[in-house]
Amino acid sequence: MNEYDWKERGSASYYHNVSTGKIVGTVSKLMSNDIWIGLVYVGQYTFTLDDEKHLGQYIDMYSAKDAVEMFWAIQGRTLLEG
Repeated sequence: MNEYDWKERGSASYYHNVSTGKIVGTVSKLMSNDIWIGLVYVGQYTFTLDDEKHLGQYIDMYSAKDAVEMFWAIQGRTLLEG
């Protein structure tokens, strides 16, 4: 079973931990454009901008989702605690 999975809500997709339900990333459209943005949540969930990391702007939803998944795959392979 995968540790993380995607769930769509409205116009955004959320990457979440399957066992806890905690959201660790999101992909959504930038305003009314066809540009997608990828975010990951890495802080202590203080709901400040310090908790968000912007991965970038992407040409489609699939590229943005791949960036979020790659970020967490890399984090899962490191021994460093953030």
